[in-house]
Amino acid sequence: MQFSLFGAAAAQPCLDDLDGVLLGGGHWVRVGPDARLSAVVADRWRADALHTAFWERGVGETAAPIVAAEEGWAVRTAVTPVLVESAARWTRGANQGPPAGFTVTPGGLRLWAITAGRRDESGYLFATAEPDDVVHSAAGSQLSRLGLAAVSLTARGGGPGWRITSVKRLRRLGELLGEIPLGAGADWPSA
Repeated sequence: MQFSLFGAAAAQPCLDDLDGVLLGGGHWVRVGPDARLSAVVADRWRADALHTAFWERGVGETAAPIVAAEEGWAVRTAVTPVLVESAARWTRGANQGPPAGFTVTPGGLRLWAITAGRRDESGYLFATAEPDDVVHSAAGSQLSRLGLAAVSLTARGGGPGWRITSVKRLRRLGELLGEIPLGAGADWPSA
């Protein structure tokens, strides 16, 4: 495997990486003057990997970091003033959407895969919360920018999300995402 100079393994963790959680269905919550990011994920390995990622970025939470939820596992950052600027970039009133000039970082792509990525019979699917909304559209644009052209899927087609299919693109995706998180198994693309 050729090492990617632009992959998640080569990048330092930063707060902008949290954008990937938002692409996969995460939400900002304002608590007084502070903010936190929360997401519900399908598998425990995803919650564990996100919890670790939050700590690596200095926004981990110690009290009840992972909680069983109706649709999987709820995981969240700490409530902190450190996240106020990030939350402000993504929220306008009660609406959430990508900021102007949005560009996903390599770490953000990895966190999106951790939050809502999985292999399926046709390739690799990056799930999004809603089809044809601004977050879904921005997500597809970011995959294309990274040389990972993908097909938009509706709920009927296995989505909502974006599916990457060619062997060449899947290999590139594996290089960009880096090391397989513990427990991911078949949900992670192989490089």
